[in-house]
Amino acid sequence: MWYVWDLSILLGALSIAIMLILILRRVLQERRGTANADQRRQLLTALIAFTENRDREALKAAILAVPAGVAINAGFEFLSLLRGAEHDDVLAAFKECGMPARVGRQLERGNVAERIHAAEMLAALDSEDASARLLSALAEDRSREVRIAAAIALSDLGSLPLLDFVLDNIGVAGQRSRRVIELFRRFPRTRFNELAVHASRADGVPVVRAAAIEALARAGGFGFADFFASLAGDASPEVAAAALRALGLTGHADAPSISPASVAASSLRPRRPAASAASAPTTWATGCLAGSTATASTPA
Repeated sequence: MWYVWDLSILLGALSIAIMLILILRRVLQERRGTANADQRRQLLTALIAFTENRDREALKAAILAVPAGVAINAGFEFLSLLRGAEHDDVLAAFKECGMPARVGRQLERGNVAERIHAAEMLAALDSEDASARLLSALAEDRSREVRIAAAIALSDLGSLPLLDFVLDNIGVAGQRSRRVIELFRRFPRTRFNELAVHASRADGVPVVRAAAIEALARAGGFGFADFFASLAGDASPEVAAAALRALGLTGHADAPSISPASVAASSLRPRRPAASAASAPTTWATGCLAGSTATASTPA
């Protein structure tokens, strides 16, 4: 009987101790959040003041006075608002404070969100070892989202490896991420042929092939119109639908004849894009005709 009472008292004391620990943890988190907000406000104030007085030493002192995480987040946000000489001056101050090394450590040791943010920040800082660090993350990071972010950052720096190497490191599961579409849309224009080659591969992942076609349609323009026409009858419904949408975007002259053939040869899935592609080149003419008819029927 006494054993049951002793156990109850012990469990009650343990529950109170756990509750006190959780309360203490919450208080510390709130204080840390308040401190970070104050430090962020101070740094942003110093950054705004720098755009007016160009006092680089004062800005460097403000950057070094706050934790690395606060400097990285606030600095990246502020840099995205600047252009021209102001952007270059603030970027130089961050580099002189050793910010690329601090961002590189975050890319290696932070959580997934912090590592993704660090990859984007490295591309913005454009330091000497940025490409090497991002290539390492692309090849070795355990998160596919971080690997995709590293590939996008490498593309922004103009240091993206061959597309096959990038997709192999991203992995088959990662290739289905919507961020791959973002990667393709920011692909270097001088390397659009790589996207075309991958889009034409019958053994490729259909979602990736469709994303490559859409990126080419939006950035490559009419130069790939015949290529899109050749893929309109592809065995993959995703690829055929993307090719038909691309035909509509580029205004291919043969879209009205290609679309019905694709509908007849493929499954139901691409039929809506086929109808859109077929009607796209005639939409303007139809609108003009309707306008002319209304004008002619209006009494003088």
